[in-house]
Amino acid sequence: MQVTFWGTRGSIPVPGPSTLRYGGNTPCVSVRLASGPLLVLDAGTGIRALGNAPEMSAECSFALLLSHGHWDHIQGFPFFAPGYRDICRIQVFGGPGGTNCLKQLLSDQMEDSYFPVPLEQLQAQVEFDEIYDDWKQIGSARVQAFPLRHTGVGWGFRIEERPESGGGVIVYLTDNELTPGSPDWDFYRDICHGADLLIHDAQYLDHEMPARKGWGHSSGRDATRLALEAGCKRLALFHHDPDRSDDSIDALTADCRAQAILTSSTLEIFAAAEAQSFEISGAIQEPRTTS
Repeated sequence: MQVTFWGTRGSIPVPGPSTLRYGGNTPCVSVRLASGPLLVLDAGTGIRALGNAPEMSAECSFALLLSHGHWDHIQGFPFFAPGYRDICRIQVFGGPGGTNCLKQLLSDQMEDSYFPVPLEQLQAQVEFDEIYDDWKQIGSARVQAFPLRHTGVGWGFRIEERPESGGGVIVYLTDNELTPGSPDWDFYRDICHGADLLIHDAQYLDHEMPARKGWGHSSGRDATRLALEAGCKRLALFHHDPDRSDDSIDALTADCRAQAILTSSTLEIFAAAEAQSFEISGAIQEPRTTS
């Protein structure tokens, strides 16, 4: 399983000098499986760079897993280049809620009041399907959707591929508000159990949480607590706050690593950065630096 981050920022795109290393695009992550379509997690503005990548010119099959319909997770879809190629097939998956609901999420933002090309005029074959609490087979992976603690309806995804195929377990859990000690905490600990990679919302600092209670996001420390209790191997801090600079993300990450060291854990913690790409069993790249 090869993981690549194309967008790691939450809420709104924030290009500029203070976000160069971790990136300013909103959520999009790709997962290359041993066989089957390219898995794409969310369609934030980062999906544009994915679609324009040179290696995508030969890619024809995509499975887009949408966590929810908030604009920072769908606003890049109209700019996804494979959607305009008639040889491409894009399967759009989401949690229970109806295939018409999934289609509506994407088509509404492409009405002529907002965008010049309606969904129906895309040349690619675009299909809509659901993932329930039971497992769904997508290529060589099994995928399970589960509910998020977020405003509106949202879904996290546990993706499993057999290790002998070069796979492992990835849990994608963005836009999720953790509450240590609650029944929800136990649920998320269990769903994340043993993950090779947990990608979790870490938008806030602990002292920021009281003023943002109910907004559907977590602190870096709570994401770290969850990864530690679930026995995860790696934690990618994700959905960076739009007002948080690269240097501030460095500080947040260092704080989370110090928290893990106190428990003598081998958990590897890093902040997700645009253009990071690695195999589940391989080394994590450091964020890009600029001259």
